[in-house]
Amino acid sequence: MTPLNDPDDLGGTGLTLTPEPAAPGTLSARLTGALDHESADALVLEVARRLAERPAPRLLRLDCAGLTACDSLGLAALLMIGRRTGAAACALRLDRRPPHLDRLLAVTGTRRYLVGPEEEPGPA
Repeated sequence: MTPLNDPDDLGGTGLTLTPEPAAPGTLSARLTGALDHESADALVLEVARRLAERPAPRLLRLDCAGLTACDSLGLAALLMIGRRTGAAACALRLDRRPPHLDRLLAVTGTRRYLVGPEEEPGPA
């Protein structure tokens, strides 16, 4: 997977999406940097591109431990990814969420939609 901050690719948004080993049918990647107004669209486009690959993944796992920030457009990007994964019959998991992301999800009422009722919070 191409890092999202490759200047030749998406103009240096400051967010990287790094692939991680995963079981067949799973797309696993680590997010590093700020998910914000500069990087939100780039992340949605990259995830959409990956969901269109064949065979399509049935599970998208995003390791969020490296997220340094997430603003309202970053949250909107996660919601869009949630809609796109749902439409593609692909489950979404936001793993290792930092406290600031868990707070944002709780305050905005989007935690249940993006994380689900059974998921534990990320690391303290």
